[in-house]
Formats: sequence, C-alpha cells, structure tokens
Amino acid sequence: MMSLQRKLSFAIASMMLATASHAIIINADGGGPGSAIDVKGLDWAPGNTLLTPVGNASILTHPLGNVFQLYAHASLGGFLDSNGGSTGNPGSNGWTYIAGYQQQVVSTVGNSVVLGTIRGGDNFFRLYFDPTPDANMGNGTGFGPDATNSDPVLILSGTVNPSAGQTAISARNVPPGSLDNFGSGNYPGVKSITAVGNDTLGITVESLDPRYFPGGLAAGLNLDFHTLFNAPFSRTDPSSCFKNGAGTLINGVGSNTLGGLECGINTVGRINGINGPNLILMSDSSAIFTRVAPVPEPISLALLGVGLAAMGTRRNLLKIKY
Repeated sequence: MMSLQRKLSFAIASMMLATASHAIIINADGGGPGSAIDVKGLDWAPGNTLLTPVGNASILTHPLGNVFQLYAHASLGGFLDSNGGSTGNPGSNGWTYIAGYQQQVVSTVGNSVVLGTIRGGDNFFRLYFDPTPDANMGNGTGFGPDATNSDPVLILSGTVNPSAGQTAISARNVPPGSLDNFGSGNYPGVKSITAVGNDTLGITVESLDPRYFPGGLAAGLNLDFHTLFNAPFSRTDPSSCFKNGAGTLINGVGSNTLGGLECGINTVGRINGINGPNLILMSDSSAIFTRVAPVPEPISLALLGVGLAAMGTRRNLLKIKY
C-alpha cells in the first residue's frame, strides 16, 4: 500500500497532467502470456538522489544559473492501477532503475530553490529486471550491472526530457542531525540539514524488451516521474555509491558500517547540504505512463507549499544561518 506522501505525489501529478494515463501490458518477470497484467504506474520504494555541482556551482548558495548533475536509483515497490492502488506482483521486487540528468537553478528565495531540467550532461534512464535481486541501498550497488550483480536484464531505456522537469527544494530552520535515521546509523560521522522537496521528470523511452512489455509502448507514450524528497533519511539508508551513464560506480556518502562493496569517498561532507560539495536526498517516487502532451504549468515554490500543507507541515521555512 502506498504511503500518504506517495499518494499525495500521485494525486498532484495526476492533476497536473494534460491527458489521462494509459495502461501498459507488463510481464513482471518476462514470463508467458498468463502472467501479463495491465499497469498504469510504478510505485518505487524509497530511494536516493545525489546532486553534484557542475563547474563552480554551489550546493549551499545556489545562485541563479548554477548547474547540477543529478543521479538517482531505487527498487520497485509495486505496480499501480488507474486508481493508484496496487496491482499484480512486482517480480519479487526485481525491478530497479538508475537515472542521470542535469538541472539549472531558475529561482531562489532564501533557502528555497527551483531547478529546471536542461539538455546535456550525463543523461540516461535504465530500467532493469534482476531474477536474483541484489540491490543494496546502503551501499548503492546492485541497481544495475556491477561487481555485486552479474545477471540484471535491461528491460527499458531512455533519456530524461529537458523540457518537462523541475525540482523544488526547501531547507528548514532545524539544527543538523544524523544523516541516517533508518535503523542503525550506518554513517555515524555524517550529519544533515533538514530539507523537503518534490520534482517531476519526463522519460522519453528509446528501447524496451518485449518479453517484459509484450504490447510495446504506443506512439506518444512517456514515463513520467513524480518524486518527494526528504533529508535526513528516515525510510531507507543513504547510498555509499551511485552509477553514472558509463556504468561506473561513483562516490556518494562514501564508507559506511555495512559489509560488501562500497565507495570510499564521502562527497556530501561532514554536514550534508552545508559543506558537501554534494547533496544527497531520500526520494519517494511514483511513475505513470502518459500520452505526450504540451508541458503543464511548471512546479513552483507555490506547489511545494501546497504539498507541504497537505502533509501537515505548518512550520515556516526560514533561512538557515551557520
């Protein structure tokens, strides 16, 4: 069952779309016709997003025009029907995605910032099925092929549409606390600001595996992502590694107390969001198959406020000073 936040994201996204979502025939594990189901969306388990400054861009001050490279990954929580409810079996949770794209600061007010998706950079989207799921959120490995995961199947690939995505993030006037508040703190030396946000992304599908999408994708269909962001992490672990478009593991939060393969360099600093250079956020996403249409009104700080109000957030967003 989707969380309240995820339901909110799905509802806001649905209202923003210019046309209705469309069902897609999916075989979760690439099986025969008997296992096919109609799916209108994908409900992702809590994941990770990393923002990396490009050139002289700054996570802390984020002036207009600053450019950031973003990387993201997550495992599938379940398939969604037209009402946003669960349907079918997500292939024993063997579906994962990795993505990369660039965004540029288009608005900044105090500690609140809006970024718009732009062309260029490391731009990719890859959806995998793993018959023996190896995804490890704490290490950030197993979301695609790497030294821990030799058998994932690339079932859909594409790029992030530069004309159909924005991100809004606001920090709150709360003293930094532990970055990892999910179970045992696996990064005991790393703290984080408190921040919330949301974003939309349009994925242009370029190839797919017909064993998993036996009906194909009709002309004019996209996969549209809608995400809520939070820091610090409360529902999953921050990731030690991410993966770029070349398939290489890159550093996120760096060394942790978990076993297994991990990246060794901390890129978010002693306080995530303050002395990075990078910023890491917990992500909670849904994605729906939609017919391509003119871009709706972009996300704004006003929309961010609507989402926060609906989640019961009543505290003012104030500029943090250190």
